[in-house]
Amino acid sequence: MVRARGGGEEVLSFAIARTPQKRSCDPGLPNCGTGSRSARVIASGLSRNPALLPLRCTGLTVQPSSRSPTNLRFRSMTQPQLSFSGDPTGPAYEGWREQFCRKVMGTDFVPIGDGPVHRTITPAILPRLRLSASYGTPMSFVSMGTNDELVVVMSPNSALSGTMGRRPLNVAAGDLTIGDPSIRGARVSQMAYGNFQTALLPRKALLRACPNAEDLIAQPIPGTRPITSMFLRYYDLAHTHSDKLAPAELDAVSQHLFDLAVLMIGARGDAAEEARLRGLAAARFETLKSDILAQLDSPGLSLTGLSAAHRISPRTIQLLFEQAGITYSGFVLEQRLLRAERLLRNPAMRTRKIIEIAQLAGFHDVSYFHRAFRRRFGQTPDDVRKLSGEAG
Repeated sequence: MVRARGGGEEVLSFAIARTPQKRSCDPGLPNCGTGSRSARVIASGLSRNPALLPLRCTGLTVQPSSRSPTNLRFRSMTQPQLSFSGDPTGPAYEGWREQFCRKVMGTDFVPIGDGPVHRTITPAILPRLRLSASYGTPMSFVSMGTNDELVVVMSPNSALSGTMGRRPLNVAAGDLTIGDPSIRGARVSQMAYGNFQTALLPRKALLRACPNAEDLIAQPIPGTRPITSMFLRYYDLAHTHSDKLAPAELDAVSQHLFDLAVLMIGARGDAAEEARLRGLAAARFETLKSDILAQLDSPGLSLTGLSAAHRISPRTIQLLFEQAGITYSGFVLEQRLLRAERLLRNPAMRTRKIIEIAQLAGFHDVSYFHRAFRRRFGQTPDDVRKLSGEAG
């Protein structure tokens, strides 16, 4: 079951079968995806434009959802072809380009150079914005002018070129820009094989926070700016984990990412202050936690080291954790204990000594590890390992 939400409420829900075939779409437009996630993309487009229902649900049966009479549930009969890999000069590519790219996505896909074409996209639908991570061969994406959102466009390993109406677009690899898919013929070209990421933002909400946002269309936004780096890191976290979040969590993540976007673009006045209070603090907290988890087994993990790496004071880090209802040291200890418990239950780790498990979890004082483990789980590490072996 996949659900699309808007404004914190579920507006469309359906189930769609997973197929091994990956799928593709225009990185400048939202309705695209791979695996089961593409269902959310199609749902988002349908919920906004019911007139497209017959077109976008070809091959799908429609049933009322048991959760709400206003929701729809789609069960897949034939999943649309949402990716392409192969010869771009034959009828297979032209059929996919016409039926999916132009009619469903509202954009034309124009290969760059000779040789086979490959394009896949993984989307993530959030209440306030939609994310799309694309990967593939060089390609131009030409808007049909049917989408009124604004889009943040980024490619970490490829330069981008194109036009937005009369504005030329030239962006170095690693930098960002703003695109306007409402302009018919607007073009963004990914010049080298690699990644391409987008975040589609509601135009009216963005302009309320950033009245000058449209002035920045096709202009480069330096990827080296601290706020841009923060936006990119939080984007990756949101894109990776959005399908695992509860509705309230998804709504908060969406608001935080939107806040970071408006700060990066240039929010003013009260909107900027609200964004700083919400989005910047949340992004810092998530990136801090991510860095801690990546260093759990390191004896060098410390509040001082994190402070230097993130260019914020140790007290600021402590306050971020306290606002979440936990201390910094309490978070580190809990995560190390949880890792140790998982390792002890892992059949592949049964030949490892307890002292090795402790070190892999970041404990370098074995006596302290035993005491902390027993307080947390009510069992010794040996007990957990033995019970896990008996259960297996």
